[in-house]
Amino acid sequence: MADKEKIEVAIQKVEHPEIAMPLVDLGMVRDVKVEDDGVIFTLVVPFMGIPEAVRDMMIGSVRSVIEAEGSTLKDVVIEVMTDEERQSFFQKEQSNWRG
Repeated sequence: MADKEKIEVAIQKVEHPEIAMPLVDLGMVRDVKVEDDGVIFTLVVPFMGIPEAVRDMMIGSVRSVIEAEGSTLKDVVIEVMTDEERQSFFQKEQSNWRG
C-alpha cells in the first residue's frame, strides 16, 4: 500500500489549470481515502456545469501524483460547493486567475 501521508502531501501541490492555486486551497479536494486497492477523493466543483475538459484535467493531475506515489485512483466523487464555499472559491479565483 502507498504511503497515505505522501499521497496527501502530493495532492496538496496539484494546482487548478486556470487558477494559480492548489485545488486543496481552493476547497476543491476533500475526503482523500487511501485504501489497499487505490485512492478515493471528492472533487468539489462550484457548479455542475464546469467544462468537462477542465474537470478531466483536474482529475488527471490528481491521478498523476497518486500514481507517482505508487497507488492508483480508484474513484472520484463529484459534489457541488455550498454557497459559502462557492463565494470563497470565486474570491480566490478572481485574485489568482492565470488569464
